Amino acid sequence: MSLLDQLDPLFSGIDGIPTVVGALIWIVLAALTIGSTVLYLPLKRRFAERTELENAWPEVLGELAENLRAGMGVESALDAVASARNDRMGEMLQQTVTEMHDTSFTEAMQKFAERSRSPMIARVVSILNVALVSAGSFSETLELLSEEFWEIYLLRKERIAKTKSTADFILWSGAVFCPALLGFIVAIFGSGTVGDFQLDIDLGTLNQSLLVYSMVLGAAGVWMQAIILQTMRTALLRTPVYMLLANTTLLVTLKLPAALL
Repeated sequence: MSLLDQLDPLFSGIDGIPTVVGALIWIVLAALTIGSTVLYLPLKRRFAERTELENAWPEVLGELAENLRAGMGVESALDAVASARNDRMGEMLQQTVTEMHDTSFTEAMQKFAERSRSPMIARVVSILNVALVSAGSFSETLELLSEEFWEIYLLRKERIAKTKSTADFILWSGAVFCPALLGFIVAIFGSGTVGDFQLDIDLGTLNQSLLVYSMVLGAAGVWMQAIILQTMRTALLRTPVYMLLANTTLLVTLKLPAALL
């Protein structure tokens, strides 16, 4: 049995959507979903690791400044901070301390910034390297940077907390709730009879329009969520997933009332 035959129950009996055409659209979306997911998961893991480092960075700067004010040397202060942490930041700092034995603080920190893949950490490291060779107070620079980036971290955390629920609601409304509601309405009232009135409804054109509209809703939900949460880099890879979800939700709800009767 071919894949088209297996998908036949999903599309057969829906006016205006030929089984072959509907199945081909679904298969293309499914293939794009698989491909984008394969690319998205490593990228998501990389972004999560970078975010973890950026969230820990203000605390690291503050602890490093305290150790320097206590009279420790730069290498000893950094080693103390690394030893006190059991997370990924601590592991990377331990590696940086090891590299300092063979190179210098400046070179080791530059390699640390490269491994972090974070533009924010790279900028701070550049400032610290300049402060270290200048006549200014290295510990004071560290303290100021820690306070500034701690405020940035809190503001970002507050923004995400306030907007994430709204962004997720927009995403799932476009990918699931709206297609399901539209499908149920058309499936139940598509007979053209409402009370004592007989409506002239072209279900073929309506279902075709709904199929396109549902996929547009799924894609729009992803991009609106990405704009709100500032995750535009991964929006393109996530789009086929929610287009497929919206497509499937609409098709299922168009057939569900008839299957229940």
